[in-house]
Amino acid sequence: GRLTSWKVAAGGSFSAGDVIAELETDKATVDFEVQDEGIVGKLLISEGAEVSVGTPIMVVVEDAADVGAFENFVVESQPEPQAPAAPPPPTPSTGPA
Repeated sequence: GRLTSWKVAAGGSFSAGDVIAELETDKATVDFEVQDEGIVGKLLISEGAEVSVGTPIMVVVEDAADVGAFENFVVESQPEPQAPAAPPPPTPSTGPA
C-alpha cells in the first residue's frame, strides 16, 4: 500500500486508539490506529511512499529526551530470503552386496 499521510510528527506523543497515519491499499484507504502510547522518535517513511507489509515505518520512544538520538537513524536493508541449499547427492554404499 501507500502511506498517504502522517497524523503525527517527530517528537509528538500518541495514546492507544490514536490514528497516526493513513494508508491506501488497492481496495480502501484505512486509518492506522496504535495500540499503545509513545512518542515518535523518527518517521522512517515519507508521505506518498509505497510500503510493504513488515516494513518499519517509524521509531517509537518512551521518553521525549530520546528523540534526538534517532535523528540520523537509518533502517539497514534486509537481505532477500534465499532458497535453502540443495541436499548433497546420496553417497554410494560400500558395504557387501
